[in-house]
Amino acid sequence: MAQIKHYKHGLLFVLLSVLLVSVAQLLLKYGMMQLPGQRDISSYRLVFDNEYLFASLLPIAAGLICYVFSVFSWLSALVHFPLSVAYPLLSLSYLLVYLAAVFLPMFNESASIVRFVGIGLLIAGVALVAWPSDSDRA
Repeated sequence: MAQIKHYKHGLLFVLLSVLLVSVAQLLLKYGMMQLPGQRDISSYRLVFDNEYLFASLLPIAAGLICYVFSVFSWLSALVHFPLSVAYPLLSLSYLLVYLAAVFLPMFNESASIVRFVGIGLLIAGVALVAWPSDSDRA
């Protein structure tokens, strides 16, 4: 019984890490979208203009903070959950980021049946890896 409680805590931390890393990706993308003109290294100096400070730097900083919290959550997950199951669960962030990019209007990304099938296969693979084996049940 203690093992199940231990795993539940681990799963909670894994899912929190997945959620935080997904939010981080979306915030970083949104912040970069706020930069004017070309979005390459030459544009970074414009981030420090007052006009772009709140529009780009804050979402980028918030995304980086989400990454930091995701790492702490991940470290907690590793204490409570087997790495062989936890690591594949990180790929759930692909699904979350893709769905958010498609359904949130600020990203304006289009849906694709091929991408949905690919993500479906990925999720099926995660389910197979996370499925408890006979040795896990003993």
